[in-house]
Amino acid sequence: MLILEDTRQQEKKHDVKHEYFRRVGVHYNRTALYCGDYTLPANQSVCIDTKKDIHELIGDIQVKQMPKKEVKDKVYEICKNERISFDLADEIYHAICDDDADRFAEKDINEVCYKYALSESVIASFQALYVKRHGFFHRGLKRAQNSKIGLFILIENEDGVTSIDDLFYWHNPRLDILVNSNQMIGFCKSGKPRYKKVRKYPYAATGEWLAKACLTMELKYSCKFLFCSPGESGSKILELLGISQINY
Repeated sequence: MLILEDTRQQEKKHDVKHEYFRRVGVHYNRTALYCGDYTLPANQSVCIDTKKDIHELIGDIQVKQMPKKEVKDKVYEICKNERISFDLADEIYHAICDDDADRFAEKDINEVCYKYALSESVIASFQALYVKRHGFFHRGLKRAQNSKIGLFILIENEDGVTSIDDLFYWHNPRLDILVNSNQMIGFCKSGKPRYKKVRKYPYAATGEWLAKACLTMELKYSCKFLFCSPGESGSKILELLGISQINY
């Protein structure tokens, strides 16, 4: 049996999964996937996007978006260098930045560029700006939704979280990390100044916030968030891909 693994999966970071695949007779080929990290060669209607821990999921959801003004400036800079009209630049800018809830933004960008016979390198630059504006994770969710791909987001963790219900009660350890602020509040017995303690990560996500975000994305993008321990990840991937009858 053969499965596909996305080339963006860092080598040497998934040895536990790879060892499990080898043990049960599953081979994997690394290739660039349309979305997710794992799928089948002949039927890519189901894809699995893996996260190494809950913090990676938080980072994907809270990705810092490139401001619209920076996107606009970059679009106009590219168009100026390529001698593309300002009217076309404005059309491309809106294709990148407008709300994409009810449209396929990547397709819109391509159609505008193809209409004016722009080069592949220029198109790639505009697509990259879309990712910088909306985030790589968001792009994957939209690709799956627009292509009617069943996308599972599988979050590995050692915190005992096995479902979104568990996630509501997950405590983010970053909320407990305190550091000295610049505000002095007195002196220690040794004579050294004492400073007020503040959170190192003041905007760290709570489990409740993250769980609600996952439920919202499930409704919005028709995806599914699943959780398992790192040691269970390999078997869970095969199960989701429908490879459940292998002689373990």
